[in-house]
Amino acid sequence: MRTQRIFIILIALLTSHCAYVLTGTKQRMRIVTREPGAEVWHNNQLLDTTPCIVRIQRSYEDQQPIMLKKPGYETQSIPLKRKFNELAALNFILPVNWFVDGITSSIIRYGAIDTVAMKRISE
Repeated sequence: MRTQRIFIILIALLTSHCAYVLTGTKQRMRIVTREPGAEVWHNNQLLDTTPCIVRIQRSYEDQQPIMLKKPGYETQSIPLKRKFNELAALNFILPVNWFVDGITSSIIRYGAIDTVAMKRISE
C-alpha cells in the first residue's frame, strides 16, 4: 500500500508541469473599446467584436498585433507584450518541468490590454 502511494505521488510530480497545466498554451484576453462593436482581428482572422474575451496562442515568435477595426474609426494596432508566467516558478518542485513549460510556450504570458479609445476618422 505504501509503495502504491509513493508511485502515485511520483507520477503526479513527473506529470505536473505547473504553467502548462494551470494556464495552458492559449491565453484568454479581455478586449474592451470605449466604442463597442469594434472587430477584433489577430493573424488575419476575425475573432470577435468588442467587448469580448478572446483566446490567443502563446508563442516565443513575434506575434502579429491585435487589430481593432470599426467603420468610421482608424484601425488600432495593439502589440502583444510577452512577460514571464509567474506560475512557472512553481517548477522548483521538479526542475524538469521547466522543459515542458518551455517547449509549450506556457512559460510566457501576455500583458493585459487596457480599454482602447478608437480614434474617429476626420472627414
